[in-house]
Amino acid sequence: MTILSTHIKTRMLRKGLALGGLAALLCLSAQGALYTFTGSFENGGVISDNNPIGLTDAHTLSGLTTTSRDIILTVNLSGASISDLTGYIRLGNLASSPFVSLDQYLTDGTTSFSVDLAGLRSYDPNNTWTLFFADTSPGIENSLVSWSLDITAVPEPTNVGLGLFAAVFGVGALWRGRRGRERLQDSGSLN
Repeated sequence: MTILSTHIKTRMLRKGLALGGLAALLCLSAQGALYTFTGSFENGGVISDNNPIGLTDAHTLSGLTTTSRDIILTVNLSGASISDLTGYIRLGNLASSPFVSLDQYLTDGTTSFSVDLAGLRSYDPNNTWTLFFADTSPGIENSLVSWSLDITAVPEPTNVGLGLFAAVFGVGALWRGRRGRERLQDSGSLN
């Protein structure tokens, strides 16, 4: 193998690695965001006993891509009669806005739970998220301690397209380099 042949292989390998690295960077999925809400809840977070008006906490999110891959809600409550509660998380401010009931997670002995909000994935997360709890029977008061939304975004189609273009370009450059080397060998310039 001659020095020229080694030089061509090294140059082709560097180009391929550089373009492959660029393609990998462009294809990385968009980063997620974790929004945690604690304190400053109305009524100090107390969910009034035997009161259907309940506790509402709403926050508007912005700056996220318009579709989401995963949305995980985590809720931390305190109290001994969690099963007295009813609740939901709603996306949007209208009565017809999509929501997910939390009733099945509200059981005594469970003060923290996480829920995959798969039913809300197709909606734009840049909106008002409202968490609601009401105590539906007399007994002990419960309180909202904190809640969070962990939203993982879908990569923008532009990034995926650019990544695929870079990958195709990298493969093409490697193929052209290999063909060039073969031509040089055929012409007798390489040994």
